[in-house]
Amino acid sequence: MFDDLIREIRRLEHGQKLSVSLPEDDDGYLDRQCSDEKCKADFKVLAQDWDQKVSDNRAYCPLCRHEAPSDEWATVAQVEYAKAVAMAHLKRRIHGALVSGARSFNNRQRPGFITLSLSVKPDTTPVFLPKAVGEAMRQRFSCEICSCRYSSIGATYFCPACGHNSVLSTFTQTVDTVRNTINAVPAIRQAMGEDRDGAENTIRLLLEQSMGRLVGAFEHYTEELFATVQTAPHAKVRRGSFQRLDEASTLWREAVGKGYGDILSAQEMMNFIRLTQQRHLLTHCNGIVDADYLKKSGDAAYAVGQRITIREVDVLLLADLVERTGKTLKAAVS
Repeated sequence: MFDDLIREIRRLEHGQKLSVSLPEDDDGYLDRQCSDEKCKADFKVLAQDWDQKVSDNRAYCPLCRHEAPSDEWATVAQVEYAKAVAMAHLKRRIHGALVSGARSFNNRQRPGFITLSLSVKPDTTPVFLPKAVGEAMRQRFSCEICSCRYSSIGATYFCPACGHNSVLSTFTQTVDTVRNTINAVPAIRQAMGEDRDGAENTIRLLLEQSMGRLVGAFEHYTEELFATVQTAPHAKVRRGSFQRLDEASTLWREAVGKGYGDILSAQEMMNFIRLTQQRHLLTHCNGIVDADYLKKSGDAAYAVGQRITIREVDVLLLADLVERTGKTLKAAVS
């Protein structure tokens, strides 16, 4: 009765190769994840470009520039999906053998007082629904070197196909995307309906992440732009120089005759320092105010032990400050 099943199992013992097509989003982009355990950044690449522009031997993480073969960038969800598809294929093979065996068994039955009949219930194939979150925050890029098209919600500095450093060409787009995120806040509140606590918590996280995106983009942009100035005092650049506003401003003043304080007013410079210090606090102290923050920021609105609150107006102000400073420096270099 189980001869067909036994034969099928023996065939499977020799191993089976199964090709699994990963689902794309509505715009044809494929979810990818950095294979470096220290990074694990999520991003997307147009599926067509992943097939045609990314080599089998090497792809790059847009955030950390980790290099790995093209088959090492699957997301956790995609790995689980592939496992589910493989299991469904296995079940169909076993199911087919059971059906065949049951049919043979039933055909051998003759009418009588007792009649036995076997039946096998059909299995279902897993359905993969691609994740679609944070579209207001998503940035889309096209590499200026190889034209590979990719997108990211978080920071992005390198092309996944060729590894080109794209920070100089994507800085303004990052600022625009942050503004779009802030403009979407009312829609987020409305979409979450009566879950006011959930809505406010989501918005708080978006605002804090937006601060990080702006400061990170500005730091990388100014560092890469500075590297293009042949007459700049490159020997004075230290690790993390462009993370410190006062040190970076001094370097720029020596390079092009303009520091941050020459571009922004005194009040704007105070706000710039306060907001960048708040981002540092969020990154390293979970937003809890310490004595170092009070000393460096000059912010009298908080006391040690309190947690800072990021408002929409703060993010928009920081966006204006980094954009204007970045554009002025770019003009000075050109």
